[in-house]
Amino acid sequence: MTLGYLFGANISDPDPEHGANLYEAYPAMRRSYEQVRDWTGIEPRALLRGGLESRNDHDRFSLAGIRLAALAFGIHDVLAESDIHPAVAGGISLGGLIASSVAGAVDRRTLFDLLVREAKTPVPDPAPPAQGAAIAFLPVTEDPTFYYGDRRPGVYLGGDFGVLANGTARLLMLSGTAEALDKLVAQSPPGMISVIDGQPFAVHSPLRQYATDFMAPTVNAMAVADPRIPVCSFLEERALTTADEVRDLFRRNKTTTMSLPHVCAGLKAQGVRLAFVLGPTLPAGVLDFPFPVVRITEPHHVTEAMTAIYDYAVDLVAPGV
Repeated sequence: MTLGYLFGANISDPDPEHGANLYEAYPAMRRSYEQVRDWTGIEPRALLRGGLESRNDHDRFSLAGIRLAALAFGIHDVLAESDIHPAVAGGISLGGLIASSVAGAVDRRTLFDLLVREAKTPVPDPAPPAQGAAIAFLPVTEDPTFYYGDRRPGVYLGGDFGVLANGTARLLMLSGTAEALDKLVAQSPPGMISVIDGQPFAVHSPLRQYATDFMAPTVNAMAVADPRIPVCSFLEERALTTADEVRDLFRRNKTTTMSLPHVCAGLKAQGVRLAFVLGPTLPAGVLDFPFPVVRITEPHHVTEAMTAIYDYAVDLVAPGV
């Protein structure tokens, strides 16, 4: 049995209270947050309890990403202290970048420098139309392309989260201009599609090309190594095993549809029979996974994770493998 790590996306700012109890309970978590403070200048209390002021949309988006990454790495370090290490990793959006770091392809300092740099993304001149994203629960019997693409100018498929655990609907994230999304919501059955509050960007769509262009010199210059363990891509159904493949993931992240089914299929193909979700951004009990999943956001979840390792007879790998 193989253990995999799974990381979620920075779709909206996770509740800062996530991680506070883990921070109090585990010295490894505190050391991880102190390291993030040294790199970013953000105190652990601000990451855990809120109180961060931001000036603009890119700044807020960057801070949310720093929060998510700090929590994921902190949980990773808590597990590592008990000699628990993944044999394969994957994630969607920022989660995929975190997975690349956990796999040893990009060091943590580089990733946090990238997130800090992202806050400085300038708004194009002239400014584009307002953007956003929406969550859509589409019946599995319907053609999802009716809600984005050529049939819906200004709306793109930003993310595919797969079929719900009860099998009734597919969960998608739609990205686009605010005007096009509002029109789509108004023309859809009540409750089927909802705009995500506080998300100012058409994430994972061509409308983010300006941000990709701004970050390109940083991504092109950053140090990348071959990952020590496979990284399951969220852009295609494949495992990344070289530095060039990982850098390509970083380059295409902002403008390409993210797919959780791609990641899960990749994890399963790598032999994963148990996965730990590190952090709060993949909702528990909602999505259908092809293997058992333990979601870790609180101290008692760490105990549950350790118990699951024995229950499923997972083979643990040595660090650095």
